[in-house]
Amino acid sequence: MNPKVYILIAAFISGFLILGFGINTLESMLFDQIPYNYTSYISMPPNHPNESPIGGYYKIYGKGRDFNFCIVLPGAENQESPLDYTADGLNGTGKINEINITYGTIISLLSGDFKNALFNTKINGNYSMACAAWTGYGNFTNTGQNFIGNFKINGVKTDWEGTFNLVPESNKIVLKADYIWYHHANKNDGSIRKVKKIYYM
Repeated sequence: MNPKVYILIAAFISGFLILGFGINTLESMLFDQIPYNYTSYISMPPNHPNESPIGGYYKIYGKGRDFNFCIVLPGAENQESPLDYTADGLNGTGKINEINITYGTIISLLSGDFKNALFNTKINGNYSMACAAWTGYGNFTNTGQNFIGNFKINGVKTDWEGTFNLVPESNKIVLKADYIWYHHANKNDGSIRKVKKIYYM
């Protein structure tokens, strides 16, 4: 093959790699400078047939890859054990490890549509959380088609672990959870219970 062709191919590949690296670096630099603060409603289904659903709000705020979140359910502290929930609510921190901003992300952000921006952005990361007397952690991934994650909660008397799936539905976000709970640190005593729940955000 002609040496000039080798040079042209090498130049093309090098240019393509540099362009790709530059775009990823630019995305990271731009995203890491963006502060955000988003608050919306959340509805939690009742635990028993004779109970009413509990409503409240959630808030996500931070800058770039580092974020904080909280869920507050006013009045729930009067219905729940102080080991499970207090008026301080659930609080957590998280980190986005990888992000791929798409055309849909940019269009959604320009139009002020945070929900679609979230679902149009390919990301993965992890988080930790605490509420009352328990602590938890997990991770999440949005592939562009599925926004999934998992969690583990260590309580005083009970532990929980499972998966969740975030799905856009009209003007809401639906969180579908599939998990088990069991006596603290003991899966082998026959206490495991399976649960499926839907939360509206």
